[in-house]
Amino acid sequence: MRLACAVVIAAASFAACSNPIDERANQQQQKNAQSVGETTSPKDAPTQYKVLSDDVNKQSNTVDFHVLVAQQPKHDEADALLKYLYRHLMTRTEPQPAGVAAYVYSDEAQYKTPPRSPVAAVVQKPGDVGPTFENKVPLEFWQQVEQALPHTDKGWKLEKKIERNDENKTLTITVPYTEPGEDRWADKLSFNQAMVIFTDTAKELFEKVPELRAMNFIGRWKDQDVVKIGMDRTQYQAINLGDIEEQIGQLHGRAFLELATNHGTDKSVDKANTQRMAAIYKKMLGQLKGHAWVSPTLK
Repeated sequence: MRLACAVVIAAASFAACSNPIDERANQQQQKNAQSVGETTSPKDAPTQYKVLSDDVNKQSNTVDFHVLVAQQPKHDEADALLKYLYRHLMTRTEPQPAGVAAYVYSDEAQYKTPPRSPVAAVVQKPGDVGPTFENKVPLEFWQQVEQALPHTDKGWKLEKKIERNDENKTLTITVPYTEPGEDRWADKLSFNQAMVIFTDTAKELFEKVPELRAMNFIGRWKDQDVVKIGMDRTQYQAINLGDIEEQIGQLHGRAFLELATNHGTDKSVDKANTQRMAAIYKKMLGQLKGHAWVSPTLK
């Protein structure tokens, strides 16, 4: 009799104990049930959002997810949110989705009005090796400036210096005229060489920094300011540096032809070409109406 009671008690105790495998399965089922059909962002989201649509296609094992943020995010904030959404959607259920697509909107009209126009998205189609991120939020002004110019001189004693006015979207750039690739002053500097560096710098900034309204360029050589030019976007567009570059290219072509047809010596052709180039650059400076100064020491 005692043996029978012991067996019954043991069986009851065993039944009361949870099976670890079953427990994990139940927990995952609860997790799946809670995560699918979300309406708001989890507390750990880097930017809080409202879920506009959370569609799970069980047949293809894919997720289509659309969220609305309260205000236009900054570029880096959108980046962080995309990475979070990808990780969140890929780990919230088991089995892991074969494909996910998450879209971020800053205005509900972007979602409701076809074609939809999300400000950011991350997509991984079934079979893709990894996700594709698309962030349409513009870089901030300081980021645009950082990316516009090369930084091969970083850490140099003669490193270029940029002073930004983020509120007014303007800047002053001080460029030392150095030997190419070296942290030392250029041995020689001509008027045309100084203008080439100015035009290259201005074109890079105005073309790659869409928010830039105006710039001041200071060219330094051997610890002296030798070029000072102020230019706003309207003047940049009127001067058309692309057209100036094309004219300079045509002059080089003319000089090559003159040499090839024996219409001058190396010295005479080079001198004439230098003078023609200088004339183009001086005409450009004249269009800036008193906002340009070049040291008379540069010939």
